[in-house]
Amino acid sequence: MPVLIGSYADQISFFDDDFKPSAPPIRASSPSYLAASADGGVIYTVAELDEGHVAAFRLDGTPLGSLPTGGASPCHLAVAGGFVLSANYQGGSVSVFALDAGGGLASRTDLVQHTGSSVNPDRQSAPHAHQVTVRDSRDPRDSMVYVVDLGLDEIVHYRLTSSGVLERQRATSVTPLGSGPRHLVLHPDGRVFVANELTSTVAVLDRGFEVLDVQPSVLVPPAGDNFPSELLLSADGTRLYVANRGNDTITTFAVTAGGLSPLDEVSTGGTWPRHFALLDGALAVANQHSDTVTLLELDPATGVPQPGRTVLEHPSPSMVLHLR
Repeated sequence: MPVLIGSYADQISFFDDDFKPSAPPIRASSPSYLAASADGGVIYTVAELDEGHVAAFRLDGTPLGSLPTGGASPCHLAVAGGFVLSANYQGGSVSVFALDAGGGLASRTDLVQHTGSSVNPDRQSAPHAHQVTVRDSRDPRDSMVYVVDLGLDEIVHYRLTSSGVLERQRATSVTPLGSGPRHLVLHPDGRVFVANELTSTVAVLDRGFEVLDVQPSVLVPPAGDNFPSELLLSADGTRLYVANRGNDTITTFAVTAGGLSPLDEVSTGGTWPRHFALLDGALAVANQHSDTVTLLELDPATGVPQPGRTVLEHPSPSMVLHLR
């Protein structure tokens, strides 16, 4: 199945599992984050611009519509049944789009604006929605949506209705203030793991989103700033991987009943790892500033990756999507 690379270079690139080009690239505006339909036949992308929009394409590049998000710098997407949701970073907002029968964009059904600030004057003077994640309930018309807002130090909880409207339920704070939560992953046992960009930490939250523990995202003290980016759980939920921009590493944690236990930290082999994905027993990492995609082979016994090797040169890669 194809491997897609999103980028800030105005193209979505297609490769096979050996990272050889498998199809012509799709030309798109700043497609920094990608998501796929349930059957993998339609690709959704943000246009991370001041006047942001979301676009849809078939795998052969056929466009299926583009709609404005209503918020600046959309940077993350989630697909939920008949809807696509966008987190708009500079806009500090969340957009919802209804899909038509062919998976194309039909209309924007909601735009929710966050308000407020937190304690870091340089990065938290306004809301910054950085990720939108959907937890499906048994009823596909009634899903919970979690929006991670770096500017507010909050995870905002919504219910997505069958008409594509976000109903706010509550907001939970990620403490201490100034943490700057960026991304979260949901563990099958109900716990939540959060990458805190501004404090270079990973937080463990319980089912009620109360903070249980906070761990440094690196094992080697950084020489300068370090900003964790992407989080990824292993398929069996026993390992948590964290990308670090600054140290330019992946840190591996064992997921235990008590929280997280650090195992190792290894170089990605590139600079500024913005995103990574699991690919056939390895981690494929998009290193934005070195213009490379690197591959870190996983030890089958421990789940710990080996240091990365470059498998692809690509301008400003920001996202790796493996269609299965």
